[in-house]
Amino acid sequence: MKLIGYAGLMGLCLGATEVIAAPSAEEQALMQIENRLSEAFRTADLDYIKKTEDETYTLTNSRALVTRRADDIEEVTKRDPRYDEFRTHDMQARIYGDAGVVIGIVSLKGTSGGKPFDVDMRFTDTFVKRGGEWRIVAAQVTKIEK
Repeated sequence: MKLIGYAGLMGLCLGATEVIAAPSAEEQALMQIENRLSEAFRTADLDYIKKTEDETYTLTNSRALVTRRADDIEEVTKRDPRYDEFRTHDMQARIYGDAGVVIGIVSLKGTSGGKPFDVDMRFTDTFVKRGGEWRIVAAQVTKIEK
């Protein structure tokens, strides 16, 4: 006898009639922050990046290296990499009190070290609400093989 977990059981029960609720206002707010943060990296808007990334922010990048907020600030200051496209899409957000998670895809095009790149990555970003403002505290990306 094969045991089916809760998620599998729900999938069997819901089948093709599954209804996905529209994002709440808070979930929409997180996805808007994602879009605005993407634009900030594309245009080198250091003020918005500093405002949105928590001081404790870490990114586990596509090579499994952990970088921090200071690394992002340095990259934006140097303008390397330089982004022609930095676009988040296909996102879903979930809120857990003063914490939120956004998953989606980020499409990146530009140059780094004088060499062009064009990549899509799946991301998971974790936010906390501090002083009434959402701040990103952790991120992880995985390259989508084309």
